[in-house]
Amino acid sequence: MNILEYLKQNYNSFTDREKLISKYFLENEESIIKLSAKEIGDLTNTSAPTVVRFSKKLGFSSLNELKLNLKLSSNVAEKSSRFEYLDKDLKTKDIIYGVKESIDSVMEKTVKLINESDLDKAINLLIAAKNIYIYSIGVSGLVGLDFYYKLNRINKRCTLHTDTHLQITSSVLMEEGDVAVAISYSGETAEVLTCVENARKNKIPIISITKASVNNELEKLSDITLKIPFVEKSLREGAMSSRISQLAIIDMLFIGIARDNFEEIEKKLIATREAVKKLRK
Repeated sequence: MNILEYLKQNYNSFTDREKLISKYFLENEESIIKLSAKEIGDLTNTSAPTVVRFSKKLGFSSLNELKLNLKLSSNVAEKSSRFEYLDKDLKTKDIIYGVKESIDSVMEKTVKLINESDLDKAINLLIAAKNIYIYSIGVSGLVGLDFYYKLNRINKRCTLHTDTHLQITSSVLMEEGDVAVAISYSGETAEVLTCVENARKNKIPIISITKASVNNELEKLSDITLKIPFVEKSLREGAMSSRISQLAIIDMLFIGIARDNFEEIEKKLIATREAVKKLRK
C-alpha cells in the first residue's frame, strides 16, 4: 500500500500521539528514512515505543519496514488526476479515458492490498461451506448480487435477500457449516454489522470485503478481511471505485472456487448458458 496515502486517509482515526507521528511522516517523508525510533519520538514529542507501536498498528513488523514502504511511496508518488466525475465541461473523450485511468489506478491499488494467504483461506471456506449467506446493501448490494448470480450458476447454495429485514432474520438462523460474506465499503453499514454480529453469536465464519482503514468495525468482527482501497476523491468516484474493487475481489473468489473442481464447474456453466440461449434472439 502507499503509506503516505494511507496516513492521510486515516489521520482522523489516529490517537493524539499517533497524529503527531503521522503529521511528521507526511511533512518529512524524505528525512525520516534516516531517523531512529528514538529520534522520531523526540521530534514528535512522543517516544520510541510509541513510534514502534504505531508502525505495527499500520501493519508493519518494524519501523524499518515502514520506512522502506515510505521510501517506495515517495519514489512512486501518484500523479494527481484532473478528471472529475461530475464536471459540466467534460468532453466525451475525457469521460472515456478518465474512467479507464481511474479503473487502472484502483485495480493497481486493489492488487497491492491483497493478502494471498487470506484470499486462499476465504476460497477454502467458501468451497467447504454448506450454505453461503451474503450480506450487503446499496452499491455494495449490487456487488453481492453479482456474487449470488455467479454462485447460483455453479449450483453453490447461497442466500441473498434484497430486503434488509430478511437479511437480518436470516443471519440469526445460520448453522454450523455455513459461511457469511459481508460486503461494505465503509465497514460501518448498520444493517450489515447487525447481520455479522448475529452470525458471530452462532460461531459462523465471516469473510468481509471492506476498505483498508485503521478503525474498521466490520474488519474487527470478521475472521477474514479482504481489503479494498480507501478512495473518496469526488462525489461519485468513491462509489464507482469501491464497486470496481469489490467486483474484482468477487471474481477472484469465484475463480478460486471454480479452480477446485474445474471440469464439473465448467459443465454447470455451459449447462446454465445453454438453458437461456434460446431466449437470445
